[in-house]
Amino acid sequence: MTTQRLADLAPCTRRPLPLLRNRVYRLWKGGAVLDRFQGQPDPADRNVPEEWVGSTTVSRLPGRPPDEGLSKVGLPDGSSVLLKDLIDAFPQAMLGEAHAARLGSDLGVLCKLLDSAMRLPVQCHPDAAFARRHLGSNFGKTEAWLVLATRSIDGVPPYMLFGFREGVTEAEFRRVVQAQDIPAQVASLNRIEVKPGDLYLVSAGTPHALGPGIFLIEIQEPTDLVVNTEHVFCGLRRTEAQCYLGLGSDLGMSCFNYQAAGEEYLSRHRLAPRILRDDPAGLEERLIGPEHTPCFGMDRVTVRGRLTDRDRGRCYIGIVTEGQGRLTGAASDLPLQAGGTFFAPASLVAAHASTGRICGTCLASLVAARTGHITQVCVEPAMQGTGLGYELMRRSLGELAAHGCSRVSLTVTGANRNAVSLYERMGFAIRRRFAAYVWDGF
Repeated sequence: MTTQRLADLAPCTRRPLPLLRNRVYRLWKGGAVLDRFQGQPDPADRNVPEEWVGSTTVSRLPGRPPDEGLSKVGLPDGSSVLLKDLIDAFPQAMLGEAHAARLGSDLGVLCKLLDSAMRLPVQCHPDAAFARRHLGSNFGKTEAWLVLATRSIDGVPPYMLFGFREGVTEAEFRRVVQAQDIPAQVASLNRIEVKPGDLYLVSAGTPHALGPGIFLIEIQEPTDLVVNTEHVFCGLRRTEAQCYLGLGSDLGMSCFNYQAAGEEYLSRHRLAPRILRDDPAGLEERLIGPEHTPCFGMDRVTVRGRLTDRDRGRCYIGIVTEGQGRLTGAASDLPLQAGGTFFAPASLVAAHASTGRICGTCLASLVAARTGHITQVCVEPAMQGTGLGYELMRRSLGELAAHGCSRVSLTVTGANRNAVSLYERMGFAIRRRFAAYVWDGF
């Protein structure tokens, strides 16, 4: 990417970014409800039943385009750019400094809209430890499902298969897989009827299969790693390598968690929302938090009036499921409506009210449960001494507190007495002094 192109794209890191449509091919059919959700004409069930949202992951299906799955961002001039390219060019501004320090330019998550019109194959996904050891991947595939809508197809109520039934043994399941006894495979799993609003955490290793008639949001680790136990699906016979990640059936079958069984396991993975805020401005709910999985999180926001974005300092993917509105800020005004999707970068910036010129920025991150970190505060020289740094800090600390932080850390050069004085006035205390190299610029 040229220096000029980078300069042209830099403002994208300071505003929410609309995502373009990104349907992905699958062997199985679905998508009619997804078509209607996106306002598409002539909705129908086809082989593009998934929308990958804010994706930096490729699908890797044989015979498909090598970049299939990668999301594009719409730019004001009508052009587009891959979200992955923006993140690669500006990892700290797009993802947050703590995230970039931990994962580099890897977004670390994949979000999908998925609409099934048929039962998907019985399968499971490896965990991160297995993926690192055998597949050269830092990620496995824990995922979660939030059901948005359901439909009956051919008189069959919507259902999913989740976890082994009580009493199913590893030896028994391996036997029915080897025999390719599909009815017995299906009967080995719990069959659960689903309804809109249902929320499940699908830990890596859990046997599962979505049934027909389910439209949901899926959030997962950013891989397409899957062990399929049905060797023939949709009339296509798959090779052993295709079914078992190229590892052979014996090792591939060890991806299954054979303790993922019974009602107690189901109840642990059937989640309930936790209210974070409920007032005239809106309702905010925590659907998936760090107490459930370290892999990702999910919140749901119902806007009733004018609601402040609490995720400043963290990037996130947004999906509008109902209604319409606007996401506004000093440097942005993004119209939103049902079916729309967007990516919000991590940067918190201040812009001059009359000119729109960026004159300050603050990066804040969640680094552990109930712990935040201010990674960077920058104020344009002409605006220093006006209280802008204090206001950026105040808002950032407020956002961290809203996410449950009871303590916040930062580092500052000891010679910067103005900054030290500001932080002390805001309640910070010096805990440790250490030597560091400091670059003063040109």
